[in-house]
Amino acid sequence: MTIPPEVLRATQARFDTRQAQRHARLQRLELQGTHAADTPERVAARLTRLGVPLPDAQALASGQAAPEQVAAHLPPGPRQSLERLLGRNDLVGVAYLDLARQAADAVARLVLRDARGRPAGYGTGWLCSPQVLVTNHHVLATPGDARAAQAEFSYELRADGTLRERVTLALDPDSLFITSEALDYTLVAVRGDTRPYGYLPLLDAPDKHMVGEALSIIQHPGGEPKQLALRENRLVDRLPDFLHYETDTAPGSSGSPVFNDAWEVVALHHSGVPRTDAQGRVLRRDGRPAAPGDPDTELDWVANEGVRISRLIADLRARPEAGSGLVTALLSAPRPARERLGDGGLPAGALNLGTVTPGADGTVSLPVTLSLRVAPPAPAAEERPYLDPADGAQAAAYYAGLGETLDPAGRFAALSALLSRTHTRPLTYDPARHLYPWVDLWPDGQLRSLYSGRVHSPAELIAADRTAAERRARLAAQENLSAEALEMALPYNCEHVVPQSWYARREPMRGDLHHLFACEPACNSFRGNTPYADFPDHDEVVRGDCGRREVGEFEPAAGKGAAARATLYFLLRYPGAARIYAPRHLDTLLAWHAAQPPGDWERHRNAAIFALQGNRNPLIDHPAWGAGTDFAAGLGQ
Repeated sequence: MTIPPEVLRATQARFDTRQAQRHARLQRLELQGTHAADTPERVAARLTRLGVPLPDAQALASGQAAPEQVAAHLPPGPRQSLERLLGRNDLVGVAYLDLARQAADAVARLVLRDARGRPAGYGTGWLCSPQVLVTNHHVLATPGDARAAQAEFSYELRADGTLRERVTLALDPDSLFITSEALDYTLVAVRGDTRPYGYLPLLDAPDKHMVGEALSIIQHPGGEPKQLALRENRLVDRLPDFLHYETDTAPGSSGSPVFNDAWEVVALHHSGVPRTDAQGRVLRRDGRPAAPGDPDTELDWVANEGVRISRLIADLRARPEAGSGLVTALLSAPRPARERLGDGGLPAGALNLGTVTPGADGTVSLPVTLSLRVAPPAPAAEERPYLDPADGAQAAAYYAGLGETLDPAGRFAALSALLSRTHTRPLTYDPARHLYPWVDLWPDGQLRSLYSGRVHSPAELIAADRTAAERRARLAAQENLSAEALEMALPYNCEHVVPQSWYARREPMRGDLHHLFACEPACNSFRGNTPYADFPDHDEVVRGDCGRREVGEFEPAAGKGAAARATLYFLLRYPGAARIYAPRHLDTLLAWHAAQPPGDWERHRNAAIFALQGNRNPLIDHPAWGAGTDFAAGLGQ
């Protein structure tokens, strides 16, 4: 698909306008390294997403720590991600290839046809949910274009150079067709079975990329079989709506997904920036000015431009169609479950029979010994949307009749009664059952330690807690220790933001999911049983991964807003149970709540907990109520 002239001109204008900013960034990138090419806030956020503890990420981003210092005490995964991001180590684990293969499956060649059904060009598109494909507006501008087009999956070469058998699916613009000329994207429904290809979810997290980071792109250049430009590309500039990056692409790559090293889509590729001479004429690769009719493949491209996924999502959410079933499912789609490969690259459960010789009648007799390992059922999380489409209406019904004109004392009393009355299904404390597999998941399917921001998989924390429980049982059999002493000796990967000792480990407080969060034992122990505080010099002192603790008080390095809202919920639900807090602590909690408002992670938690135990956290549903509620009534003093 040839890029339209008007799209090229707009891209060229944006690229030229950013010349000074881009040049300054690239100078910092070349002289000081990747961590100096972007803002400290963006660098710290990106490193935290990769598993670097927030204090280390902030120290590195501000120049207070060297990469070698930070990398030295990181576990292998985050350390390799850090070194790769900073360009100090280009090695990747072999699992990287598995992720690339899975990402490639969701990418399709789009065959465009004219009114007579003849091929009229090619583009690239990719599944962003089980039923929806995304590409450029200039590839599919109208529902009519989509009706005439087809999506071809698996159009790629095998290792021996032969073509795989492609699967052709029709597009269904009558079920969904949304397009934006300004952002050059189109979403269209797909007919047929897309399950074998998975999908690449749209994630609007702001920490998926930073300037200088290597990017990859999967594409069908010029309609050719699927190809991959792997990590030879650099993000060189970030605009409000677009990213500029160095990538080998060609006509037909329009609509391709652009990935970071975690194979998260960061941009929808849509255009290139051709080299021009002093007179502004577009140049060919041989240095001559391009002539009308010269194919795009002959032009000398200096950079490329993609639409930022976060901007695409923001535009989509603002549209009237955002309430439709397909769009709601798209915006809340979790990462898809994909088939795990077993030893030898075969799908798990497949039999590798090696070389066999059939008999005269064509049959084969084999002596077979089977070793079976039965996997546990997949968690239900993969069968439901991350953000419950019905939760908005359920939340509105939950607070119906509460009254909008209540004074602060009246609002506290009304909310406290509501939370108590609707807590109809109290749960016993068992974080491996509900918290890790579903409730505390982030949009990327991982867990993050509340205080350090360190990334963990659900399976990792479930296994760790089971091991700790076994060790705790053995220790209890050998020593006459209380349950509290045992947990202090062998803490779980779970944090009660209101410590258990404050209410003698009683239920339902102990198992109330609203104040339970994933948190590695080191941070759990570091905080201890102290209340939260805000130290004036927190940002200037050297501190640990988890935060800073002084006698009787603790300030976390991360998670302040969520911790504050969970504590304020506890005061509403269990007035008088957190007597250790004083009125001065409320000012800190309310300040954290206002400074770090709830996002999709907390909204997901709130909906999931509501489904499990029946009540909600009002500070997540109605953040403005924080300033209009007298939480001092919950202190019991």
